Amino acid sequence: MSPAPGKGPAKKRADRPERGRQVRKRLMSAALILALLPMLAGCARREIRESGESLPTLPAAQAAWPAPDGDFFSGEAGLWTLYLPGKNGLNLVSQHVQKTPGILRAEALGAITRELLSYPANNQVDSLGGDVELTLTGENPVELSAGVVTVNLGSSALGLGYRGFYTLSLALAATLCEIENVRCVNVLVAGQSVSLDASGTLAMGSVTAHPGENLPVLWEQMEAKRTPVGSDAAQTPLTSYMTLYYPLENGQGITCENRTLTFPGQTPRQMATTILENLSMGSMYLTGVPDMPDLLSMMSHEPLTSELADGGRMITLSFREGAEREWQAMGVDPACLAASICYSLTTFIPGVAGVAIRVGDRPLTMLSSDKFGDVPVLGGLLRRTLFAPFLMGRTTVYFAREGSLAPVEKSVDREKTDSPRAQLAALMEGPGDRERAEGLEATLPEMVGEEDILGIAVEGDVILVNLSESFRSEIQRWGREGETLLCYSMVNTLCANSGARRVCFFFEGDQVESIAGTIYWAGTFDYNTGLCEESFG
Repeated sequence: MSPAPGKGPAKKRADRPERGRQVRKRLMSAALILALLPMLAGCARREIRESGESLPTLPAAQAAWPAPDGDFFSGEAGLWTLYLPGKNGLNLVSQHVQKTPGILRAEALGAITRELLSYPANNQVDSLGGDVELTLTGENPVELSAGVVTVNLGSSALGLGYRGFYTLSLALAATLCEIENVRCVNVLVAGQSVSLDASGTLAMGSVTAHPGENLPVLWEQMEAKRTPVGSDAAQTPLTSYMTLYYPLENGQGITCENRTLTFPGQTPRQMATTILENLSMGSMYLTGVPDMPDLLSMMSHEPLTSELADGGRMITLSFREGAEREWQAMGVDPACLAASICYSLTTFIPGVAGVAIRVGDRPLTMLSSDKFGDVPVLGGLLRRTLFAPFLMGRTTVYFAREGSLAPVEKSVDREKTDSPRAQLAALMEGPGDRERAEGLEATLPEMVGEEDILGIAVEGDVILVNLSESFRSEIQRWGREGETLLCYSMVNTLCANSGARRVCFFFEGDQVESIAGTIYWAGTFDYNTGLCEESFG
């Protein structure tokens, strides 16, 4: 049967050509409108220019924080983890105390140590001292430098016995190594390293964190290093992890690194000789350290050990006449070298209270330093406390090399290693002679200084930096070519040392959009490794 007229498939086929023509007309109309849009827009632009009206612009990005006036460091809220011996005597067990806010890392280490030493026993842990009251002593009882913490305990700690003292040291290491960038701990009593055997020769060395390991097993491993009863300590080798201190170039102080050294025997003379030999080899990874002289070849005889009337040992080192001039000719400051030797020997060798250094037929009784002034050596005995101001902290700054940023370790006050102000001040100092010889260049103009930092604050993961108008003018004079590296050298320096991820800049309290024309300065800048040298990026 045929479909009725006007219905079914025949009608649909008749409608298709008409609908196609309508679609083509609509497409042509749309194309015409699109073609005319640029012309219409051009007319509109001409009308605006002819009427003298300005084009509308987007408002500048506004910082979410006020510009800091002065420095403010709030720190993160939270808990510190303390490690104490568990009730079963097998392991260290964690306990938690409230953090002290608003303090830098060096202050935090002292606060944590005091919390640990005074933490009371409970149903989970024993106190560290038991019946012995543990205290800190000295003007600098908790030192931090280059990731190494040295804790100076009061003499009451000697009442713990060898195993108790070793457990205390393990607890200190496990607790303090929880803090960022701390890798090991040295434990002294009244400024001296403590022996872990009756002969007074077994050195403990630098202690690393072992929070999950079995305490009896760790003690057995230490006991195995002792000189057997009836044997000669000079015939008992010792392998130990220890801290070596090195002088910094240009007389800027001393810093440290750790090594695992093997000593042929456990007498003070053997230990001193091995330490001096390794100091002479120079640093393995520190920057800013001069080439070291061959100390052993410059000595007129082997180190001598003697007992002091007020307790402890003295090690005497005798160098040939003219040794000081030879050190200076190599770029090694004699005062800093004496500090590095004293710190290295007294930190490791048990019972050594100080070092005497003789040059030719005279003892060193006065050391002179451009940075630290004249240092009188009373009685010719170099004690560790004498050189406390020489011990520096280390911070990472970013200099330029062939169009990229390169990280470099610089020395700062050890109490301020995590201070953003100190980090920027180190960057402002620029590279040293040795660093310039390696192709490193300053990223900031010479005319800017710490006085141009009007304020620094930390808000979460953002560091706020308020700089002077003079700083802004110097960036403008610095020019477009160096502006990007200038900006990100500050950003990366601040982020690398603080855990922050972003930096926000102000100039005299205001955000600025453009200075030299390359960087948009308003808003925040992310930590940028893409601008770093390939090996670090």
